[in-house]
Amino acid sequence: MRNQTNDTAALKKKITALEEENQLLKSIIHKAPIPIFVLDSTHKISHFNQALEELSGLQAQEMVGTDHQWKAFYARKRPVMADLIIDNAPNEKIVALYGPKYKKALSDKKLFAATDFFSDLPPAGKWLFFTAAAIFDSKGNIAGAVETLQDVTAEKTKEQEVFELYQTYQKVLEFIPYPIILYDEKGRVSYVNPSFTAVFGWDLDELKGDILPFVPENLKDETNQMLDRFKENQHLTRYETQRLTKDGRHRDVIIWAASHTWYKDRPGEHFVILRDITEEKRLAANNRTIMRISAALPQYPDLEDLMDYITREIKGLLNTEGAVVLLYDEIKNDLFFLGASYDDSDTEQRARKIRFALDEVLAGKVLKTGRPAVNNQAATSFESYPERDRKLGYETKSILCVPIRSDSRITGILCAINKKQNPFDDNDMELMTMIAGTVGISIENARFSEALKEAYRDVASMNRAKDKAINHLSHELKTPVAVLTGSLQILEKKLADLPQVKTASTLNRIQRNLNRIVQIQEETADIMNKKVYAARDLMLVMLQTCRDELETLIQQHLDEEDPMEVVQAVIEKEFGSPALNYKDIHCAQAFDTLFSSMQKFFDFRNLDIVVHMDENLPRIRLPRDVLEKTITGLIKNSIENTPDHGRIDIFCRSKDNGVLFCVHDFGVGIETDDQKRIFEGFFSTQKTADYSTKTPYDFNAGGKGVDLLRMKLFADRLGFSIHLESKRCCFLHDNPGETCPGNIFHCRFCKDPSDCLASGYSIFSVFFPREKKI
Repeated sequence: MRNQTNDTAALKKKITALEEENQLLKSIIHKAPIPIFVLDSTHKISHFNQALEELSGLQAQEMVGTDHQWKAFYARKRPVMADLIIDNAPNEKIVALYGPKYKKALSDKKLFAATDFFSDLPPAGKWLFFTAAAIFDSKGNIAGAVETLQDVTAEKTKEQEVFELYQTYQKVLEFIPYPIILYDEKGRVSYVNPSFTAVFGWDLDELKGDILPFVPENLKDETNQMLDRFKENQHLTRYETQRLTKDGRHRDVIIWAASHTWYKDRPGEHFVILRDITEEKRLAANNRTIMRISAALPQYPDLEDLMDYITREIKGLLNTEGAVVLLYDEIKNDLFFLGASYDDSDTEQRARKIRFALDEVLAGKVLKTGRPAVNNQAATSFESYPERDRKLGYETKSILCVPIRSDSRITGILCAINKKQNPFDDNDMELMTMIAGTVGISIENARFSEALKEAYRDVASMNRAKDKAINHLSHELKTPVAVLTGSLQILEKKLADLPQVKTASTLNRIQRNLNRIVQIQEETADIMNKKVYAARDLMLVMLQTCRDELETLIQQHLDEEDPMEVVQAVIEKEFGSPALNYKDIHCAQAFDTLFSSMQKFFDFRNLDIVVHMDENLPRIRLPRDVLEKTITGLIKNSIENTPDHGRIDIFCRSKDNGVLFCVHDFGVGIETDDQKRIFEGFFSTQKTADYSTKTPYDFNAGGKGVDLLRMKLFADRLGFSIHLESKRCCFLHDNPGETCPGNIFHCRFCKDPSDCLASGYSIFSVFFPREKKI
């Protein structure tokens, strides 16, 4: 009995101890700072601690004894990790719910850990690191599961920020257009950006962990000195130097560098940024060279000196051993040196004495094809041009040749020889082509300079002779014309008494041609603007020395009451030089009067002449005879160049405080080349045989060649303007040797007048400014 009592007491004591232990464990779980919950084998919550209450916002008394553990994390019911452990869920189901994010800690799948974002947790979702493990009974069966959680939102946010910052830096490095290199503390490459690869050719896979071999041999000592300063100062600001590309080309660069230390236990790194300024320096040097060459042109009147200067510039700019200008001798069909610059003075002197056949040098090929040529392995082309180096006594390793052009022909070749750094490229060819243009202009200027000077002297001499001849013509024609005119009138009177003699036709022919001579003399006098003749002074002062003139004039006016007074008046009229007499002219009235007086002279022509006259035309101030000669000349010119049944439009309009007078004929028009010379004077678009026997105003009856020159000189002296626009008849233009028959209905090309009206035209326009005078 006593033993039973002792056993009961011991059991109670053990139960009490277990209850106390359980209560202590429950209290530990409840007060633990890490959120914890425990499920029994039926998925009911047995423990839901205070930390989890704070995390989820749910109370333990609401949760314990229920299977609502999902409410602490999700908005909809779903298994949590502890549920899966109790059910001994297969791996596929775990992956379906949590994806590959979970970590299986034990091979028996009874302990799991994962990090996930729980979007339903207040206030805006949280990142939780959670672990779950099975609870076993004394028999080894799963009696429940415990799950712990840890809020890692701050760590995850920081991690995300760091990751995004890294991504940003990565994108910046890849986006920056300048090459960037990252070295470790031993000077080995740990990173290069895409811009570095684009400029220098190496990519990161080729360089990572290795020394970057891009320092030129001649700059290694200088670079080592720069590195010593960098180690001391831990930074480098704007260091200009050169670096090599993967294929061995030199690039001009500016370098910035700085060191960075991460943590005490992590070695530092060196950041280097480079900017490729090769093109900038090339363009700047090109511009300076072109400007220097342009400025130097006037300083070198001797062509050979200029070419020597240009070749020196090219040699320095392209960094070559030599540069030459080869000119083409069209007579000997070979090339000779006009300018040469070499590092080796002996070669330079030899070059000036050498001539090359076209097939002996690459320049000959350029001359024949007209295209630039470059050979960066010229030594290998020795078999093609064996005479080149033999004659020069010089080894050509690389060569660039561009043609020197003048208009459409090639006059020579500009060559650069043996580039010291890098091969010749398209940029070099572009620069050489630009300089070749300047060289071409200089060569042509020099070639034609003497010819132009001689031509100028000849033209000046011819102009003086022309002026002298015209003055002499005007002066000398005046007296014999006056004598012939008077003598013809006397002859007519005397022959009138002999009716049996038929002289009308002969006298009319004489009178007509004499009138032409008179008109030529008058137009010539107007052109030269010199109407003072010695005969006037001689007849007024020394009448006795002008017996022929006086005899003719007196016999002509013998029946007058005072013959001498009449003779003096005639002398004054014929030989005087009247001053310009300006008048205020009403254009409409003046034109109507003038056109009416002209009509009787061209009534025999079958032409459709339409006059367009504006109302209220302003008055203009001009000498009336100038206006009459200009208008008459333009109308006469149009009539004589328009075939019968053709059309002429005459316009007189107000424009810009003046009057615009236009004569638009639909005649044969004027050739383009002839239009340039039409105002030069003594120039006719027809052959003399076409007009010498024709009546004025007849088709093709013009042609003395001074009417338009006289109008042009009137315009220059008196301040009005005259212009021509013309198109040659398309039928005459397309059929050389054809002539216009003078009648549209006789033209084999025209089916009706509209064909002629659309074939050619001439428009002479004269603008008279209001009250404009010199």
